Amino acid sequence: METISLTSIKKEFTVAATQETAFKVFTEQMDMWWPRTHHIGSADMTEIVVEPFVNGRWYSKHADGSEANIGYVSTYQPYDLFVLAWQINGEFKCDPNLITEVVTQFIPEGPNMTRVKFEHKDLHKLGSGKAVESMNEGWGTIMELYKKQAEQ
Repeated sequence: METISLTSIKKEFTVAATQETAFKVFTEQMDMWWPRTHHIGSADMTEIVVEPFVNGRWYSKHADGSEANIGYVSTYQPYDLFVLAWQINGEFKCDPNLITEVVTQFIPEGPNMTRVKFEHKDLHKLGSGKAVESMNEGWGTIMELYKKQAEQ
């Protein structure tokens, strides 16, 4: 299921994986599935890093040695809930004064099946609807890549 409005993007799907695996792939293995094309750095992205604890950094590393901040971890509740503070504005630049939330819930539906509820909230803070439309497509691609990795 998919929902888009000017205030949020929602994705909901199941993955053929345990709740623990689904959570760990999302939080500890993001570099395995995040597309190298989706970054705000000035050089090619070589790695995406999430420090898996509250206030841990979320950033990308680049071929020229630079780093680009994306945000930080605001909630870390294994294996149920993971919330990231997204600090990229509607012009796709880091803005440390901006926070929109990327909320991901992991709900067990059986021994090897987990429902993932994803929502990027507070998008009205980004301004234009075009940025939100672009992000909806981007998050769709990213969630498909995540699902594929989680089911391996």
